[in-house]
Amino acid sequence: MVRRRAGGAERRRRDEAELTTAVARIWRDLLGAEATNDDDFFELGGDSLLATWAAARIQDELGIDVTLDDLFQQTRLGALVAHLRLLPRRPRSAETAVAADGGALTAAERAVWLAAELAPQATAYLISVVVRVRGDLAADLLEAALGDVITRHEALRTAFPLVGTEPERRVEASVRVPVTRVTEAGPPGPEWLRELAAEDAEQPIELGRVPLFRARLVADGDRAAALLLTVHHAVFDARSLELLVRELGECCAARADGRAADLTPVPGPGVSGARQHAWLAGPEGRRAVAELAGSLSGLPVPGPFPRTEPSGTVEGAAEGVGAQRREQVDGHLARAVRRLALRHGATLHMVGLAAFAVALADLTGTDDLAVGAAFSGRTTPEAQDAIGCFVNVLPIRVRTSGPEPFADVLARVRDATLFVARHQDVPFDQVRAWFRQEGAAPPEVRVAFGAQDVARPAYRGEGYELTGREADTEQARLDLTCWLEAAGEDSLQAFWTYRPGLLTSSDVAALHRRFVDVLRTGTGTEPADS
Repeated sequence: MVRRRAGGAERRRRDEAELTTAVARIWRDLLGAEATNDDDFFELGGDSLLATWAAARIQDELGIDVTLDDLFQQTRLGALVAHLRLLPRRPRSAETAVAADGGALTAAERAVWLAAELAPQATAYLISVVVRVRGDLAADLLEAALGDVITRHEALRTAFPLVGTEPERRVEASVRVPVTRVTEAGPPGPEWLRELAAEDAEQPIELGRVPLFRARLVADGDRAAALLLTVHHAVFDARSLELLVRELGECCAARADGRAADLTPVPGPGVSGARQHAWLAGPEGRRAVAELAGSLSGLPVPGPFPRTEPSGTVEGAAEGVGAQRREQVDGHLARAVRRLALRHGATLHMVGLAAFAVALADLTGTDDLAVGAAFSGRTTPEAQDAIGCFVNVLPIRVRTSGPEPFADVLARVRDATLFVARHQDVPFDQVRAWFRQEGAAPPEVRVAFGAQDVARPAYRGEGYELTGREADTEQARLDLTCWLEAAGEDSLQAFWTYRPGLLTSSDVAALHRRFVDVLRTGTGTEPADS
């Protein structure tokens, strides 16, 4: 009897050790850091996006029904492993989704297609990408590597022609992309590259035929200096840039070594779309749509921004034409914001959203707001490695209540963000359709907030380095957007994009000052120069 109990205890210890090793491996892949039982996911650099990916991989690789909430409640490795041992396990599904070539678009693709269809000559949904090359890399090699990446990723061979009254996905087996070569004497300067990227983005891209991007290769003699891509958002997002830089580097390295580049096709958005359509048609998907829509019931219809000064000649600016401001947040406050997030089990996005909502409530006089947030939409492991458009912009409902402790607002924002994150596979057009079926006016997303790490995707090869970034744009997809960009623990910058027919530069400057004041109050931080 004693031996049996001892044997059971030994098995439990062995199972726990194996589970700890497996979860630590997933953390290491996502965070780039080794973790012990006492290490905290968010202190190691985790955020909502990485937590979503961690949950997806634990579900897929370990067969454990973990949720995003579990990762926010059990943030230390040892505590999470102990919690996972109590959760139900499920066998891996043998069901596979088929690629949707010739079929319906994914929700993300359709959202971008509809927006572009409303203004076909606008360029608001074009993304300018600059991949800089430092060191010695042959221009011909980089151009060939781009062809390898196109072969691997179906999104770069996809168009969305109109068939009857509906768009259809069409994936070409192969695409030859003409690459315009620009030869310079000496390395090009960053300002000149920005101007070149802006020039390339001035012409719209037709969604009905491939390729949905243009390429320009800047060379210093025979050496590559930069690769510029103007790509339609319908086939590209922020994660796609990371994958593009990494795979360009890997394909360059393979070709330089005389090896064949890895051309194994990556399951693209078509596979994820087929799975999404099946889920939405089932009871679980229908329930998720109803839950998300229900959380937005009774939301006040947003009114126009109150003007604080005349808009002058920019009144009635063309659709999509925008303006921008960049405002630096001092390092002392930046560090305090991160400490506050960790104390409250929150993320940089949640703290920033809470401050943004308070500042916006002051501007609009509305204390019940829907603020758009971009969720990755990459909730399955295969989607994490596919170039394409997966991002899903959903409204987070934020309520403020006059003078109240910032911690109270942050707690509500945290709960609301996690609720929407659990429903991030629900397309916003399905939510709007639910309201129309109920005979109610559907909600709108006119303002958005986001937070991101601006560490540039990079690849280091033998004698060269590739770094990628998305070039700034003066296009405005919404009335007002604020991106809180982080570059290290003591660096935060607010990037505001707005429609000048609705707001002026002075309006946005005042909004930024209020945003910073709310952060100072919430963190108990005095101005750096006081």
